[in-house]
Amino acid sequence: MQLIDNLDSKIEKLLYEYEKVKLENIALLKKVNELKNENDELIKNNQDMILAINSTLALIGGKDSE
Repeated sequence: MQLIDNLDSKIEKLLYEYEKVKLENIALLKKVNELKNENDELIKNNQDMILAINSTLALIGGKDSE
């Protein structure tokens, strides 16, 4: 009977730890998605900035050749 009680106790602890890790995993996946979205936004902003710089350089280059 003692063996069964010990095993039950260990199983309960493992189930608790599993649920804890599962919740942590969900939180980490959410954070990863947030970081991916932030990264995508930064990439878009960088591309917009590069486009603006290139447009400005093209305008300056066009004025210099006139």
